[in-house]
Amino acid sequence: MVSHVSAPATSPDTGVLLDDRYAVEELIARGGMATVYRGHDERLDRTVALKIMHPHLAIDEQFRRRFAREARSAARLAHPHVVGVFDQGEDGDRIYLSMELVEGTTLRGRITEAGRLTVREALRITAEVLEALRAAHGAGIVHRDIKPENILLAEDGTVKVADFGLARAIGSANSTASSSLLGTVAYISPEVVTRGHCDARSDLYSLGVVLYEMLTGVQPYTGEQAVHVAFQHVHEDMPAPSARVATVPREVDSLLTWACARDPQHRPRAAADLLSGIRDLLRSLPAGVLDAAPAAPQDTDTQDVPRVTAHLEDVDLAAAATASSFPLAGDRQRPITSEQEALVASDLTEGDADEPSSAQVAAAPPVTAPAAHGLSESDDEAGTVAREVALPAVPTRRGRHLARPLRGTSGVLRGAAAAAVLALVLGGAGAGGHWYLHQGPGGDRTVPSLAGTDLGAADSTLSSQDLETTTKESFSSDVPSGHVISSTPAPGTVLKRDQSVQLVVSKGVETFPVPKVTGSGLDDAQDQVESRGLKLVEDEGEYSEKVPQGVVISQSAKADALPKGGEVHVVVSKGRTPISIPDQSGRSEDQATKALEDAGFTVTTSTKHSSDVPKGKVAAQSPADGTGHRGDTVELAISSGPEMVKVPSVFNKSEDDATKTLKKAGFTPKVQYDRGAPVLGTVYAQSTNGGEKAAKGSTITISVF
Repeated sequence: MVSHVSAPATSPDTGVLLDDRYAVEELIARGGMATVYRGHDERLDRTVALKIMHPHLAIDEQFRRRFAREARSAARLAHPHVVGVFDQGEDGDRIYLSMELVEGTTLRGRITEAGRLTVREALRITAEVLEALRAAHGAGIVHRDIKPENILLAEDGTVKVADFGLARAIGSANSTASSSLLGTVAYISPEVVTRGHCDARSDLYSLGVVLYEMLTGVQPYTGEQAVHVAFQHVHEDMPAPSARVATVPREVDSLLTWACARDPQHRPRAAADLLSGIRDLLRSLPAGVLDAAPAAPQDTDTQDVPRVTAHLEDVDLAAAATASSFPLAGDRQRPITSEQEALVASDLTEGDADEPSSAQVAAAPPVTAPAAHGLSESDDEAGTVAREVALPAVPTRRGRHLARPLRGTSGVLRGAAAAAVLALVLGGAGAGGHWYLHQGPGGDRTVPSLAGTDLGAADSTLSSQDLETTTKESFSSDVPSGHVISSTPAPGTVLKRDQSVQLVVSKGVETFPVPKVTGSGLDDAQDQVESRGLKLVEDEGEYSEKVPQGVVISQSAKADALPKGGEVHVVVSKGRTPISIPDQSGRSEDQATKALEDAGFTVTTSTKHSSDVPKGKVAAQSPADGTGHRGDTVELAISSGPEMVKVPSVFNKSEDDATKTLKKAGFTPKVQYDRGAPVLGTVYAQSTNGGEKAAKGSTITISVF
């Protein structure tokens, strides 16, 4: 946030180039924990705000880890009403944030300038802050330090909230501040005071206090010391702003009472609920009410409440001996101003509470609270009365309360006792507060149930409980990846703040890479798949002209890696495609050749004599039938007709000699006795004369005399 400041224009960090990227140009503001500069991002050529934490924090390793973690969480927030966090880094002993530079002023500056805001302006600013909180809470991020200094008003009127989550990081610093509940005491919620616990509803309470201050110009609770203000947050109901400024409508009183209920269960459940109520008021209230100039605050008479001292049973108050007593109504009180923004425990010697998030602004002048501030209307009417305040006793680690009810004592005595106990809890001199918030019951943190929770949400939950997070990963078939399987210690275990909870985070279902088995034999493929815990499934085989029989042609799976037992499907070759061989016997050479080639075969031909098959026809085929494969050879024997052989002459040969001679020549002899029973037994005639040619195997008839 850019604003005129009285701080010197130079600083030891001016002119430094952080991480060879961010040029530190001009001092904007200096606070207890950090200094803010105008800077320039040399890589992206843009103006930024650079927040450099003070050197004493850089030596605290716990702070460095938590600062980096909270910065990463804040950087996830991308919202028009949130100051953007661009980068976080470390350069030597400098820990820094690179943030959006917002030109304008802070809400603190606006209240200082105007004194009090109109109802419309106050509700509008509150609504835009709630938009930011709704987004942050939805991402599991609690601001923890809502105050006017962290609400920026850009020159165009846009409201932006700064420093999301950084209050928690600063609260972890290994210094006197580390033992305390962090947060500006003027805006702190009761549960942070009593239990050190902060959640989304704590932000709503703090914003309600800011709304009260916008409407009235003063803080609702004031006191000489932080402990006095903290006590009132715990034990006083929020006063109605209309009691101070008559122009504030009762409807706004009711909404603010809802937001600032001391019991978180009685507050809005979420930022969206409170935002809805504010929008209803902006729609329903008359313009004259919304825009009315704020009336002057109404003064009331001062009432003195007697101071009472008493012995407290079973309570060792030695540690509280130097703590101030509860501020009674008779004391003139003053508010906690921006210079006095304090950490709750009075043992803090340094904090970031006085630091505007992105710019220095003039501190609001102290405003004297009304004399009867903190008293109810009935108290005011009754005159001087002893104030009775009920303070829940602090449980010990065994569950026993440190203080029993003070039976038979007056309200004044009980109020004084409660104030003393609170002083002891908050550590008037430092030692008691440190013990209570660390070794004592105030440091107790119960491990929540986080099973099934997203890691980011689980980390935010533990962070809100002041517990550290460590993680280890494990496979799980039941818990989605990135979600918590279990925690150690177990849920319900009581730890001390800043102790660690180990989260076992799911890596999802364990998977095994699917081996490449294409081209492998079936047995080899099965061995490869099963060795990785997977299952081989053989789908219907296919014929292949290229892949040999029994070899994997292809494989398929749902992913490159599968859980145990996952199926890997393969298609195994059945070898070459079989083709039926058609019988071409008796067909012409051309017909037979074409038919076989069309079927995919290669045809070769030869000729052979055949006395049965006409010339030019297929006399024989090999193979003659069955199946073959594409490209196989089928041989055809084409008939060249019968073989012609020279007929031997058997004239005058005996019947036996003639028969033998004809058979030897390849003919079939036929004997006839056309002249009766033979006398000489010699051949006197033959059907085909000797020397002529006849078809081999044909019949030659001889006549015997």
